[in-house]
Amino acid sequence: MRILKAVIIFLLAFIAFARLAPQDPFNPQHVTRIALALSLSEGRVDIDQLAANTIDKSAFNGHSYADKPPGVSLLAVPVVMLTRAVLDARGVSSDPTDPAALETYIRVAAIAVIALPAALAVLLVYLMALRLGAGQGAATFAACALAVATPYFGWSSTLFAHALSGAILVGALALAVLNRPADWVAPVAGLLLGFLLVVDITAAPAGAVVGLFILLRSEQRGRAFVGLVVGGLVGMAPLLIYNQLAFASPFRMGYSQVQGFEGMQQGFFGIGVPQPMVLGELLFGHFRGLLPLAPVLLLVPIGLGGMVRHLPTRGVAFVIAGVVLSFLLINAGYYYWDGGSSTGPRHLVASLPLACLALAFAWPPGWPAKIVALLLLSVSLFISLVVASVDPMSPPWFEQPFFGYLLPGFFQGGWLPATLATSVIWVGFAIVGLWPDGSGAKRHQLAA
Repeated sequence: MRILKAVIIFLLAFIAFARLAPQDPFNPQHVTRIALALSLSEGRVDIDQLAANTIDKSAFNGHSYADKPPGVSLLAVPVVMLTRAVLDARGVSSDPTDPAALETYIRVAAIAVIALPAALAVLLVYLMALRLGAGQGAATFAACALAVATPYFGWSSTLFAHALSGAILVGALALAVLNRPADWVAPVAGLLLGFLLVVDITAAPAGAVVGLFILLRSEQRGRAFVGLVVGGLVGMAPLLIYNQLAFASPFRMGYSQVQGFEGMQQGFFGIGVPQPMVLGELLFGHFRGLLPLAPVLLLVPIGLGGMVRHLPTRGVAFVIAGVVLSFLLINAGYYYWDGGSSTGPRHLVASLPLACLALAFAWPPGWPAKIVALLLLSVSLFISLVVASVDPMSPPWFEQPFFGYLLPGFFQGGWLPATLATSVIWVGFAIVGLWPDGSGAKRHQLAA
């Protein structure tokens, strides 16, 4: 029964994400990443062919290159190769300079490279919550919140790296939580955490927190350390190789050659000392605040408190807190902290899978408190529906994007079909959460 529920949760999340992908297909970041994937499929690392279609690019030795880490593009290489073959077989233009073909490449890549791993992250949050001792309803509450009641919903239907980074983090943690300590866990987790840097270099501190948890939990820490390091080096190797081929040094990043974004030259690729006012805006502001878009996340500290009080979940609680804090501090010190065209703080999206895991332990025992939690979830569901349906990439000139841009656009556009389609997903999560578990099995818990 639990396997069936898990499969349903994965499918609900995947359908929710894939149905909306890609958001704003010709966004400069989308074009940059797919341009690199197309070039890599042809044995090149420059993006000269589509450089004129994007502002997110680097210049080096007379060529244009992607300014982003190559992880998303690398994963998209087999996708674009298969898409090209299908287009050619159908007698349709596969030339990426053709807007229709370019949009097809981006759509298929967004579904395969972002929506699919993001849906797996929702599944892993559900499974980890059960493994750590949460009930079926609590685990479903957490999975539903992540999938369709936070900004993770909208960003999982783009070709940005945030949702994928979150999926990799939760995947590495799940290797330790869902399995007894074993020799293979550390190298595989290290591989994931190493590749995390190929996807998003700013996720390095968060990856270090997860890696430290895996190390401390291991029964043979010396062997686990070696496994993490070796796996990490193998996972990170594509980044070093790409940098060497593109920028003549394994340690020269595309960000160091970026054009038109002078702030990237300050601090560490634009990251400096965290600013308290920015931190407050990232959490509570109407411009880019996370909590106004997902008030259900107000329950995260309650969940973390409950996890800390229980020994089997204490270590995971510290991991969640460390990951969320690392992204918050980095974003608060980033020159372009607002994310440009963004609904909410997009640089915090990678922390949401682990933050939502804590929601499973904020699910209250009594119905009066449950009603409060469900009200917060309901408000978050509606807000996320509006954001994902209209535009996860709100233009930067709206001081209050939700009320000044998104909500009017929602009711002026096809709000009824969007609501009906997404409400099917909501009902699906509700059925799974209320579906009695007749297995009679005791809840699993992480071994201390």
